[in-house]
Amino acid sequence: MSDSGTIELACLGRPFQLGMLYDCRTDALIPGITLWDFEMLKKNINNRPQPKTGFKIIASDSSEDKAAALKVSASLEASFLSGLVSVKGSADYLNDNKKSKHQSRVTLQYRTTTRYEQLTMEHLGAGNVKHCNVFQEGSATHVVTALMYGAQAFFIFDREVLSNENHQEIQGDLQASIKNIPSISIKGQASLKMNEMEREKIKKFTCTFHGDFALDNNPVSYVDAIKVYSELPKLLGEHGEKAVPLTAWLYPLKKLDSAAAQLVREINVNLIRHAQKIMDKLDDFKIQCQDLMRDDIAIQFPEINDKIRKCKDLLSEYKTVLQKHLSRLLPSIRSGGKEEQELADYLNRNERSPFKGALLTKYLNEREREMNVVRSYLDVMKDVPVISSSNNLDKVVLKASNNYVIAFAFSSLNEDEPYLSDLGNYLKEQSCNNEKQVSYNLNSSKTEKWFCSEDVKAFTRENIQSFLDFKEANKGKENIEFCIASIPDELSTASSIHVYERGRLISSQYELPSKPPMPVFLSAEHDCIHLQIKPPDRGVSCVDSYCISYQSAQSSEWTELYTDGVVDQVTVKQLQPHKEYCFTCKAVCRPGVSLTSDTTSFFRTHPCAPPGAPTVKQVKSESATVVWEVPASVGKDVLVTGYVLEFRECTKDQENEKPWKSVKSTNRECILHELKRDTDYTVKVSAVCVNDEMSLPSSETVFSACLKGKHSVEVGSGSFKNRSSRIHKGNPSIYRLELHQKMKEDDFNQYTFGRKVEDVKNKVILLLGSTGAGKTTLINVMVNYILGVKWQDPYRFKLINEVTNRTQAESQTPNVSSYELYSQPGFQIPYSLTIVDTPGFGDTKGIKHDKLITKQVKSFLCSPLGIDHIDAVCLVVQASLVRLSANQKYIFDSVLSIFGKDMAENIIILVTFADSKDVPVLEAIKAADLPCKKNTKGQPTHFKFNNTAVYADNMVEQHTTVGSDSDDDEEDDQTLDEIVWTSTFKQMKTFFKTLGNIESKDLMLTIQVLEERVRLEKAMSSLTPQITAGLSKLSEIKRFQQCLKNQNDKMDQNVNFEKEIEVMKANRAPANCFNMNCNNCFFTCHSNCFLPAEDPVQTCAVMENDHCIICPGNCHYSFHSRENFMWTYETKVETKTIKELKENFMEAKGEFMDTKQMLETLEKDLCKIKDKLMNLIKLSTDCMKRLDEIALKPKSLSTAEYLEILIKTEKEEKRPGFEDRIVELEDIKKEALLLEKIARGEDLLVTEL
Repeated sequence: MSDSGTIELACLGRPFQLGMLYDCRTDALIPGITLWDFEMLKKNINNRPQPKTGFKIIASDSSEDKAAALKVSASLEASFLSGLVSVKGSADYLNDNKKSKHQSRVTLQYRTTTRYEQLTMEHLGAGNVKHCNVFQEGSATHVVTALMYGAQAFFIFDREVLSNENHQEIQGDLQASIKNIPSISIKGQASLKMNEMEREKIKKFTCTFHGDFALDNNPVSYVDAIKVYSELPKLLGEHGEKAVPLTAWLYPLKKLDSAAAQLVREINVNLIRHAQKIMDKLDDFKIQCQDLMRDDIAIQFPEINDKIRKCKDLLSEYKTVLQKHLSRLLPSIRSGGKEEQELADYLNRNERSPFKGALLTKYLNEREREMNVVRSYLDVMKDVPVISSSNNLDKVVLKASNNYVIAFAFSSLNEDEPYLSDLGNYLKEQSCNNEKQVSYNLNSSKTEKWFCSEDVKAFTRENIQSFLDFKEANKGKENIEFCIASIPDELSTASSIHVYERGRLISSQYELPSKPPMPVFLSAEHDCIHLQIKPPDRGVSCVDSYCISYQSAQSSEWTELYTDGVVDQVTVKQLQPHKEYCFTCKAVCRPGVSLTSDTTSFFRTHPCAPPGAPTVKQVKSESATVVWEVPASVGKDVLVTGYVLEFRECTKDQENEKPWKSVKSTNRECILHELKRDTDYTVKVSAVCVNDEMSLPSSETVFSACLKGKHSVEVGSGSFKNRSSRIHKGNPSIYRLELHQKMKEDDFNQYTFGRKVEDVKNKVILLLGSTGAGKTTLINVMVNYILGVKWQDPYRFKLINEVTNRTQAESQTPNVSSYELYSQPGFQIPYSLTIVDTPGFGDTKGIKHDKLITKQVKSFLCSPLGIDHIDAVCLVVQASLVRLSANQKYIFDSVLSIFGKDMAENIIILVTFADSKDVPVLEAIKAADLPCKKNTKGQPTHFKFNNTAVYADNMVEQHTTVGSDSDDDEEDDQTLDEIVWTSTFKQMKTFFKTLGNIESKDLMLTIQVLEERVRLEKAMSSLTPQITAGLSKLSEIKRFQQCLKNQNDKMDQNVNFEKEIEVMKANRAPANCFNMNCNNCFFTCHSNCFLPAEDPVQTCAVMENDHCIICPGNCHYSFHSRENFMWTYETKVETKTIKELKENFMEAKGEFMDTKQMLETLEKDLCKIKDKLMNLIKLSTDCMKRLDEIALKPKSLSTAEYLEILIKTEKEEKRPGFEDRIVELEDIKKEALLLEKIARGEDLLVTEL
């Protein structure tokens, strides 16, 4: 467009006035400079009314349509795009863009004109311009000669479109509703009648107002908009005095004076449209970025959000760069300083830059695709929480209750984006005014993204499935937590599994084991089934062991068995004969277990155990008599109907082995005929059950068929010798029985001898005694009797081998041990026997060791792996004791306090070192009133033994010197030893006969006693220190009360009177062990606390429901700490005035009080402490009452008198370590005295004060 004509220009809220100068090169008003004086301008203005009103519905949000609605010319639009023009009022509509693509928008435009004003020839005629010097300045190109006044308003209605809604339908509904507004405003509010559905629709509309009207409140809803729309005409004033310039007409100054500046050329419309499209595209990309940033995935993963935000910021920066360049370039082209080609080149340069639309579209589509891929993964893991930051991940990992945290980690969300770097570098080059432009090469930055790789996505899916399977397998565990997080890891592509153990990362690429194949059946026995374990397809390297679960066909319960490490075969033991079982398998790793495999079909165990290994009873010429034991275990309702004996000749060449010959038998003895002389044979036997089902064959036995005339003798105790190991060669030689360790716990061990026989009853004896009483040797004597050893046999047996480097002052048995001797041929007793051996009491390790023994016995009796009944509690004592020492009384009281009253008739006295008829210790036991079984004479049921002969030399060497005195002495000694042997074994026979007739007692009442003991000990652990602290505090409070009362009586005259008072001070004393301390109560709650350093405080034994049950305040665990200090208390005498005492008291309470309030507060404190102490005392009293009812010995601690004797004895004997033992005894004595007072019903709060 040339500069020859008048220009019609939209005002866009700018302050146009008639006569103002305007520069069309920059589209700027020139304020303050005019061609006429103000008074002259006001005269001769042509003014005429121009009323016109209309509305328009605008469905588009493009900048071109917005410009058309405001009647903005292409040239002015270019200036607006470049930032040369700023708009106000209704023109702000140009700046209001949609915030999201998920947004439907319809705009209602209201436009009204009121009047038209223009200058006349009185102003523009020749010679009428007053200030001609303005033409020479060149600051303006046009003058405003006419203005159209009126007002515009834009009601912008937005409605969010949900993912499940149709955008076009929503747009149509919105447009239809907006069209009704003008008609509703005319008809009035009464016409606004809508049904419920229509009301719900309009509630979702939001309204934004841009107008040239002054409103009290801008409309925000559809209803508000109707109200405002109807009031718009009134807002212009009665005569339209509040109207604003809408359109201006500009006259070229060149036509008034040839010296004036002029607009050389207008910008080509095509170039303007090109620039407009670039700007619109950038705005669209920013909207897309905004949408992506609001997506749940971007919110959950800040790494994605940061990349999109960076892209958005770069787009904003690039738009600013474009605007600045255009704002410099447009005025130069319009004034003729530069050619249009420069603008064309600059705009074309965009197509060769990284900001090219296709590249931005590709990048943002990739981000959206990445988010969709992540969303699809999260949908699969919908029940797993997403951790959005590393700080939150630390909180989960370091959470005290979490032993393990399994995190599914997205490892590539934070990877570098070369394209964003290219965008940033391009902008840096632009800021340096680098005119050289190199075409951006897309291929140079093209790498395959992780979310585009099919292999990577397949691997990630496998990882997710493994993660979810593992979560499902460990559902319900409280110490394991699962989460999803973004954790950058260059070594992993897309995803990995991170495993944390107690806050420490143990692996960033952990392979969780997948569901393993089901176990493969290999073979079955009567009580076990052998299985093959196949490893899982994934996570084999992280498998530590396997968990085998099995279930019988008759039960719904599953039993679990864990393998010892990674194995390919496992034997499931302790099954029932002739039962069907199915099996499953789980892989076990550090944090948990895999999913359970499929269940196998049912496999049946054999109907019974194999018979015992054949034993050759007798060998004759060409025949042998073989015997064997019945199967040790037979299935329910299974009947053994016979046996099949198989035998064959032994050959050295395995390839030429002889075939098996079989013989059937209906009993446990069979004669093998037609044997070859002097030939070795192998023999085995199988049991035949109903329906011709057979057991597995027994172990094979090899024997030799003798030459004619030779024969074997029947087997006796020598058969046990053949299965034992010799530990001493001599006369006799000593053999140690081969035991099988059944179970090993911290407090006890269990051993078995022989094979269990189900249908034979089992007797249980528990041996107790002091160190040196001879328990261990007595047990060995019992074993030799049971196995049928004779005096003349050249061998003896030992069940327990004494530790030779221990002194007689130390116990030979370190732990409680049980020995189950299963009945078998050759036994001299008709039942199986379980011997429970206990460590000796009263050795040099002191009373703490004795308490530990009592604890071990309790643990054994209460363990489900221990015993379920006792036939005899055997107190082992030495015969020579004239009276029980205080130590021995203490020992027996401590041990017997474990048992219930029903055990009294099962307590038997076993006397050792008995070498005469008189047994002094019996009188001592009667005098001590120890509860035990009595015989018809009222004497304690007892058995006398002398263990000295059991391992004595039973062979006299033949010397050449006849009549030697030494030989006679040896013969006399041997005769005496044989007499002692015979006497002891007779007593042993009587003992086992009596044991067979004793009624067994279950442990129900004994376990109740033990439970009450635990409650009493817990109460005492609190009571003893708290009595000390509490009573001291009571005394201190009472003295302070008395001081206050005295001061109150004499008013203020004694306020400065000094008084000596006793104050209890809490001190932190160093300790050589760790203690659990409450630093709120200044109290040691658990001395010698064994809690591992890495374990949380709330797992200490004194904590229940996160609170301490010991400290006076029952404080939260957060007030406690594990320290190598302990709190002690001492009473100090301090001199203080009454005033100081009151001030200290108010400072401690944190508030001002008068004397009356102090006395009331002190009374409450007294009540609280008394209540706390009385609760503990009541708990102790209740426990003792219950123990009186059910316990054999109600007092778990011996009397203070006994303890005092023990202390004196220790002081006199001064054995090594006596000082430490005295300290222990003194502590126990304090508790004993306290218990005695409780038992007598004394008021501790009075007596202790």
